[in-house]
Amino acid sequence: MSLKSKIAFSLQLSAFSLMILFSQFSCAQEQLPTELPSKEPIVVNGDKVEYFHEQRQVIGTGNISIIYKDVVLTCDRIKVYLDTREAIAEGNVKVTQKGAYFTGERINYNFDTKKGTVLQGYINAKPFYGKAEEVDKIATKEQFNLEKGYITTCDLDKPHYRLQAREVRIYLGDKVVAKHMVLFIGNTPVFYWPYYIQPLKDQKAHITIMPGHSSDWGYYSLMSYRYNIDDNNRGDVLLDYRSKKGLAAGVNHYYKIPELGEGAFKVYYTRENNELAYEKTGTEQTRYRYQWRHKWQVDEDTLAIAEFNKLKDRDVIKDYFYNEYEEIGANPDTYVSFLTQKRDYTTELLIRANPNPFLTVVERLPEYSIDIPNYRFFEKVPLYYKANASAVYLNETFDNTTQFQKDLSVARVDVYNQLSYAMRFFRALNVTPFVGTEDTYYSRSKDGDTNFVRTVFNAGVDNSIKFYRVYDVQTNFLGLDINKLRHIITPTVGYFYTYRPSISPDRLMQFDTIDAVNSRDGVNISLENRLQTKRKTGNQEQSVDLATLLISTDYLFKLNRDNLDTRTNHLDDILVQLELIPYPWMYLLSNMTVNTQKNTMASLGTDLVANGGDKWQVAIGQRYENTTTGSTKLFTLDGMYKINNKWRIRAYERLNAETKIVEEQEYTIYRDLHCWIAEFTYNIKDTAGEQSLNQSVWFMLRLKAFPEYPIGLKQTYSRPRFGSTSDRQAY
Repeated sequence: MSLKSKIAFSLQLSAFSLMILFSQFSCAQEQLPTELPSKEPIVVNGDKVEYFHEQRQVIGTGNISIIYKDVVLTCDRIKVYLDTREAIAEGNVKVTQKGAYFTGERINYNFDTKKGTVLQGYINAKPFYGKAEEVDKIATKEQFNLEKGYITTCDLDKPHYRLQAREVRIYLGDKVVAKHMVLFIGNTPVFYWPYYIQPLKDQKAHITIMPGHSSDWGYYSLMSYRYNIDDNNRGDVLLDYRSKKGLAAGVNHYYKIPELGEGAFKVYYTRENNELAYEKTGTEQTRYRYQWRHKWQVDEDTLAIAEFNKLKDRDVIKDYFYNEYEEIGANPDTYVSFLTQKRDYTTELLIRANPNPFLTVVERLPEYSIDIPNYRFFEKVPLYYKANASAVYLNETFDNTTQFQKDLSVARVDVYNQLSYAMRFFRALNVTPFVGTEDTYYSRSKDGDTNFVRTVFNAGVDNSIKFYRVYDVQTNFLGLDINKLRHIITPTVGYFYTYRPSISPDRLMQFDTIDAVNSRDGVNISLENRLQTKRKTGNQEQSVDLATLLISTDYLFKLNRDNLDTRTNHLDDILVQLELIPYPWMYLLSNMTVNTQKNTMASLGTDLVANGGDKWQVAIGQRYENTTTGSTKLFTLDGMYKINNKWRIRAYERLNAETKIVEEQEYTIYRDLHCWIAEFTYNIKDTAGEQSLNQSVWFMLRLKAFPEYPIGLKQTYSRPRFGSTSDRQAY
């Protein structure tokens, strides 16, 4: 029986499908090149498949499916040439590779090189879709070329918008590149790019326009254009107009330098109240901010970070970048740091300067420090050595707009050495006595003395013990998913003593905690309670914390010398931290400080965060502080609710309970427009009563595929990082 007859007989037995292993059949008939058997065979499934030995061809019709490595090809008809491993597929052809696919009525495809060509083709390479007169799959590359076609993130047959060009290159998972591209809204051309690059990992759209109105700015329009020069250079061009301020422009440029790290340069400039301002609110003045940041991983152990911030005045960030102001404040840092972390030590070279004369800053010109954590001398003897040292030239500059004080400067070298001996008793009690000395050289003192050394001696002992008990409890009451409970109690008691320094801190210029060292004698006490259970994650059970309560304080003994804080025995502030994680989607974190001298609560902060996925999210925060200048009571609420697939709402509020003023409110309505998201936001700020009420409203239309904001206006609730009370311990 001939091979063709064998195939026909097999088709009768299978009725609908036949799998032919081309390389295996070929080896049985004739001697082939030695490299051919090493190639992976092509497997063809279909209603009818025929093999023609003399022509070295396979022809299939009806529901054809071929799976070859990571490529899946389906069609109605196919012809495969075994020698070249090329195929001609016709009728509803679809080729899928790594989540992307292209379709057409006729495709030429090579299974070895993965090169393919389709006329009048369609491509789906999320987030982009496209059509073209010709779609080419480039050989040996994860790349598609579209000739005389368009791309879009809208998957409709008639997309709401499209980006049209003579040639578009799509690099799967990397970027999209095109030349002479035109943006069409419907059938109307609205924008032209001579050169277009869209990194697929970049979540910002190329063009963003945010119109709105606020009491401070008047009518405004904030515009951002995203540019991508190459893989290492991209950024945003900002062009803003505010009717009460005038025109402002800026550039945010992000770069990467191979082998030298990456960074960003930002500049923003405006000439306030000039002739371009429609409603002038003050005198004409220039305002700007320049910022440069750079990070460089010098080698496996060394990280270099640099940041430079130059401001025209102290309020420019607050007035134009309010979200950034709330995050970092009005005093951005300027410094250069080289940090090296080895197994046995850490070193840092730090230079901190002040380019803004209206800020009060302690400059370090420069500072070199080294830190040696607990180093064990002997393998069988638990004797540890700990040390840190620093050498620095300190210079404190003062705000020249409010203070007329000369800079304070001093050279300082500080060295601290400590020995400790770790012991364990009864397999649970840890006892670690320690002794240390600190010597600090100063080039000058507050009263004019020069070149002297301050010496400080300290000693103490740390004691801790751990108790636990496991309760055989299993319940899903309220959906808690409890599979046994483990209660861990860890009491810690430590004694510390710092002898009176040879030089009183009153004689020293105060720059940081090193200069403030003074005599102390007391006991630190803490008690941690932790409740754990086990929950399944996949096929494994993992230990998770349900609740953690940590209470700590210091009890200070009376000293005979002049220390105002320790003239009598007294209990220091009590710190209480509570963390609850009853569900993976919800947590509560609360911190409280109790002032034992006044028998009052000094501070209280509570955060409750719950996340219902895409359906809803809520975060509630409370802050209370009681200081010598008064008390502050703040409540914040940030919530989002998805009404349906089309509509979503969000609200943010901050209430000052002390003044009974809602300091800020922000409400947003979102509308899903298939490939776009439209949002309308109304914001009210009232920090000092109705006379300073500032109302803002703005509108934004953004692509769902690239949702990030290049323009920062929205308020968000700063959520705490839960799981931070202490290190996790599984059981």
